[in-house]
Amino acid sequence: MKCKFFCDENITKKLHNTIKNYGFQVDSVRNRKIFGIRNGDLIALLNSENFILITFDKDFLEQKYTVRQGIIIIDVNPNRDEFTIPLFERFLDLLKKDKIDCTNKKIVLNQEFLSNFD
Repeated sequence: MKCKFFCDENITKKLHNTIKNYGFQVDSVRNRKIFGIRNGDLIALLNSENFILITFDKDFLEQKYTVRQGIIIIDVNPNRDEFTIPLFERFLDLLKKDKIDCTNKKIVLNQEFLSNFD
């Protein structure tokens, strides 16, 4: 199954467009105008539509949050496009080559994570 991504409200439009430019389906809190949606309600939406969540919110590491298609938590400091986009592009390259499976996983995406695939 081709991955479908859903960007939390803290993900920039530029990162959203990067994902789209890689040929993946992507939607977002911004597109749907559901700012302030509770995490539990967001999880229900993602599970019903088979999306992978992309977020900076580490609250999603908690046990109670489970997305069947997966959760990607970006852990980059400083949290700016100039750092997050190249990191996420490397992740997308690996995903396209089937070297990463997000299904039912919580992935903390940082430089150390990607180093494991080099």
